[in-house]
Amino acid sequence: MLQFMADVPEASAEEVACTLTWQADGEVLRGELVVRNVGERRIRLYGKPRLIPLDTDGQPLGTDTIVTLEMRMPGYAELAPGESATTNIGWAGWDGPAAGGTVRVEWPGGQVDVPAAGPRQPAGRGPATNLWSSWFVRANS
Repeated sequence: MLQFMADVPEASAEEVACTLTWQADGEVLRGELVVRNVGERRIRLYGKPRLIPLDTDGQPLGTDTIVTLEMRMPGYAELAPGESATTNIGWAGWDGPAAGGTVRVEWPGGQVDVPAAGPRQPAGRGPATNLWSSWFVRANS
């Protein structure tokens, strides 16, 4: 039986385990964020996550995350214990301090700092500093 959105709480940082993998695609990075419910209750991940790369000292870099407003119904993924959701991610370019290889992932219910596998920052230089993410989608279990 499906529960209504109001009946399922937003995921907290303690209830999820995240992995983030980048791959170079020319001068940009493309990748995938996987969020797994490691808690004991059903949770919800709403919308699209915000990505904030951290520098070598663990401080946020001056990047922006693009948020597009296309409609998606429902605008969330519900996860039972042990289930995962994924989202495609990207980083167009960077011309600032060195990235340290960790990305802060934020969603309405919490945030976690995730060590990223793959390149630490895109090869592309210049004004394109934008990161993007897609909607959370429940992975096939």
